[in-house]
Amino acid sequence: MPRPLRPIDAGLVYHVINRGNNRQKVFRKRADFAAFLDALAELKERKPFELYGYCLLNNHFHLLLKPTGDASISRIMQSLLVSHTQRYHRHYQSGGHVWQGRFKSPIIQADEHLLTVLRYIEANPLRARIVRRAEDYPWSSYRAHGMGEADPLLDPLINYQELARRAGDRQRKWADKVHAPLAEAQLAAIRRSSASGLPYGGQAWVKRLAKRLDLDLTIRPRGRPRKSAEK
Repeated sequence: MPRPLRPIDAGLVYHVINRGNNRQKVFRKRADFAAFLDALAELKERKPFELYGYCLLNNHFHLLLKPTGDASISRIMQSLLVSHTQRYHRHYQSGGHVWQGRFKSPIIQADEHLLTVLRYIEANPLRARIVRRAEDYPWSSYRAHGMGEADPLLDPLINYQELARRAGDRQRKWADKVHAPLAEAQLAAIRRSSASGLPYGGQAWVKRLAKRLDLDLTIRPRGRPRKSAEK
């Protein structure tokens, strides 16, 4: 049986990434960021999913989410991107592609790997040197996890709750994690997963997942395959 275009199964958590077409700016001003988050909130009512983290930057976004209803990750993201694109064209009186092709949505193992990806997502403005402190960037989920601010978009993440019993201690631990650079191996693994769409998790878990969902874990070069040289 052929594998689906995207892995679909109950309880999967996805790291969703998409960029502006030709890496152009998609979020040009505060109202653009706010409109995208409003669209995300409205979509949660129609196509239920749990949202664990997010970060919007000028030309791309990261979401960490788990579908909980009948809608697949493809339908959820299609609805979100179509809604945002329509708003973008109305507002800027433009046409054409806003987003760069298909979004990436690698599956994330729901253990310490999930926290590592959340940490990666919320540290994006730091790595990009947009701000010196994560709390100074308003368009991510960091303020909820690192400062305890209420964010109605977010759902409880059990791995985060296990950092410490007291909320203040959890927030301090999380702040330390986000502001400390990720190990090079972790950073490389997350980027490899983001670029290829392959699952991010422990080796044994990835193998079990691939077998259960009939996933091809081969990373192939882009473009047409090379022709073998004639002898």
